[in-house]
Amino acid sequence: MIAAGRAPERLELVKRLGADEIVNLADGAEALGRAAADVDVVLDYLWGELTEQAMPALLKARADRSKPLTWTQIGSMAGTELTLPSFLLRAGALNILGSGQGSVTTAGIVAELPALAAEIARGTFAVEPVPFPLSEAEKAWQATVSPGQRIVLTGSA
Repeated sequence: MIAAGRAPERLELVKRLGADEIVNLADGAEALGRAAADVDVVLDYLWGELTEQAMPALLKARADRSKPLTWTQIGSMAGTELTLPSFLLRAGALNILGSGQGSVTTAGIVAELPALAAEIARGTFAVEPVPFPLSEAEKAWQATVSPGQRIVLTGSA
């Protein structure tokens, strides 16, 4: 797994969580392209201009462009749109798809929750919750947490 980002503390966190390699996006799209050239799947939480730069860099760096690359668009933290040159769709076996609430049924999500909870309980996933009682929802909304931490509202008052 190759993780890319800009915040050094978050990159170190994903390294500790098991990333094989980390790439600082400040090093440019070519660095990301070299590091991720032969991955099978990209989970893209950024989109926008960063994806416009990363996609061609990664495709050009692939040793075997006929090997399928699935680019999964999950978020748009860096922009909601991008310009996609048509040559990229012919430059390799590129498949672009979206993943979000509209791509999975509610029943499908609910069906997976017990298995996810079991993996969390087993320690497969590092979860660092920061609990707030529901009565402190406003305080929780304004709270700042460290990378890797997640605010969780609890039912207790």
